[in-house]
Amino acid sequence: MLTYRKGVESDPFHYIFSSNQWLKDYDPPSPFPLWVNLEPTNVCQLDCLFCSRQLSSRPLGNLSLALADKVVSEMAGYKGAALRLTGWGEPLLHPQIGSLVTLIKEKGIKLKIYTNGLNLTPKLMDLLIDLEVDDLQFSLQGLTPQQYENNRRKASFKDLKAIIQAMSQRRGAKERPFLSILTSVLADELKEGDPAEFTQEWLKVVDKVAVDLTNLNFVSQSPRVKPHLNRQSLGLKRGLCVDVFLALEVKYDGSIQFCGQDAEGLAEHTIGNLADLTLAEAWLSPAMAAKREAVGRNLGHEKFAVCQNCYHNTTKYDLFKKKAEEKR
Repeated sequence: MLTYRKGVESDPFHYIFSSNQWLKDYDPPSPFPLWVNLEPTNVCQLDCLFCSRQLSSRPLGNLSLALADKVVSEMAGYKGAALRLTGWGEPLLHPQIGSLVTLIKEKGIKLKIYTNGLNLTPKLMDLLIDLEVDDLQFSLQGLTPQQYENNRRKASFKDLKAIIQAMSQRRGAKERPFLSILTSVLADELKEGDPAEFTQEWLKVVDKVAVDLTNLNFVSQSPRVKPHLNRQSLGLKRGLCVDVFLALEVKYDGSIQFCGQDAEGLAEHTIGNLADLTLAEAWLSPAMAAKREAVGRNLGHEKFAVCQNCYHNTTKYDLFKKKAEEKR
């Protein structure tokens, strides 16, 4: 479920969603990914029920500005390539987040930031507005304050709501940053809350709201998660992966992966490292081609640990896919 306050074309990344490459199996692939997902840090102040960090033993660390500069300098050579600050930590906890965002925007790169929002200070709000960051997406969980706090442990809904409202007020009549909200729900949460009511209430403050289904399968081995597995409403149905045709993942240490769901950084999901190859080389590499063949054109999910727990849980791109197919 995806709803815009001013229509789909208000999305700063509509140019990607409406392009010929969007959700399309192409061979040979484009010279460069549409998205690069860059992990500023894998440090987070929360302890969310659904998050794979709880099973990860990967050392904590932060992206260096030198490595970030290498990423965006290469991206600047490919018109339209967009960057998303995301990963297995809270991006706004990066100790130099202001400098990092400034570096990216000064290179002219389209930028989306995923955040739990709780570290968004007034000073940082003003910087994101001044730099005209393209999209700031707040990640919630559930449809009610209680559901949010049950899922996003150590988080306060009251605090988050005040922060989002303050960001919207500071931005005022400006169009950037585009403000969006993504939440996901379990089956019983749908009985306690109304997605349509949730959406309409938040559209008074933000520009886009998406509601998905929560996938707990990535953390199904966690003792605290096992009692909640029967609360899921998504079906355990495989689908061809679209991400392998759209994006590359770059961890804070420079490792390049084909999927962003791996919190451990396992070798079987890794294409290489920026110390040894460029993003374009990784994108067009035999290793990446093999991943596309396995899960993008075939349902070979059992070949990779991260893919074994991947099931269809989103309809938020269906609107774009429909429009793209109509144009072909």
